[in-house]
Amino acid sequence: MSQTSTKQEQKLLAISIAVTVLTAIAGVVFGLIIQSRTVMFDAFYTLIDSVMTLAALGVSRLIARGDDRLFQYGYWHLEPLVALVNGLVLATACVYAVLEGLNGMLSGGRIVDFGPGAVFTGIGGVICLTMSAFIHIRSAHIESELLRIDARAWLLGGVISLGVCISFVVCNLLVEAEYAYLAPYVDPFILTLLAGCLLPIPLQTVWRATGEILLIAPAELDRTVREAARIIAERHGFAAFESHVMKAGRVNFIEIGLVAPSGEMTRSFAELDAIRQEIADELGGALPGHWLTVDFTADKRWI
Repeated sequence: MSQTSTKQEQKLLAISIAVTVLTAIAGVVFGLIIQSRTVMFDAFYTLIDSVMTLAALGVSRLIARGDDRLFQYGYWHLEPLVALVNGLVLATACVYAVLEGLNGMLSGGRIVDFGPGAVFTGIGGVICLTMSAFIHIRSAHIESELLRIDARAWLLGGVISLGVCISFVVCNLLVEAEYAYLAPYVDPFILTLLAGCLLPIPLQTVWRATGEILLIAPAELDRTVREAARIIAERHGFAAFESHVMKAGRVNFIEIGLVAPSGEMTRSFAELDAIRQEIADELGGALPGHWLTVDFTADKRWI
């Protein structure tokens, strides 16, 4: 990622954080006013996510610094760590909300002023969808996983808010249709349903981040690299090849070893660099998101 793209990424993340904090605080205050646990949970969920986005912004700035003597491969490894903490915190919040919703239903529910709640969540949904579109459009030319995640989070928040808005409208219709005895159960029911539907999302983040922290090789990247190494080995007459891959945040670390046939004379550095370039081209070019190492040897033990 270029310096300009990095600055744009950080600017968009900062805008997202500011809007998120404002909407979350408004949600907490409004939820307390109308006594809706669903609105408060949605706001707290958003607020926690904004804190994690702030951490992601800090990681983005560290990544932009590049490598140093302390972290000689750069700060890419901090990305999955932030994602893991984010996923664990949000998953815990979802589990707590499910239990809180179930407890609310078992204890007889609670009275909520659903009319203002429908208006507030409707406005919140529009704001979320607008932010999602804004970030998506402004980051279209930036290869940033952090911005893609943020845009999806805004989209999800918008869908959830509009879903809660529709539920509140339905509750008002129930009251008008002489089903008022069901009204106290609507808010805890929506809270349980909302938190339960949200739970798989942070769990997927935890799963993905854990795989990166444990250095589990991504299957698709492994297949792509092995195929590229095979093509190059056959094209230049190497006797064998081996490849190793891992992913840390937005960077793919790729190592390929090529074994020269027995008795082959030494190749020039220019020829070896040309082969390296061919491998990079097979992988889509020497992109900033690839840390590529190509080793040449006549002894298979070294790969």
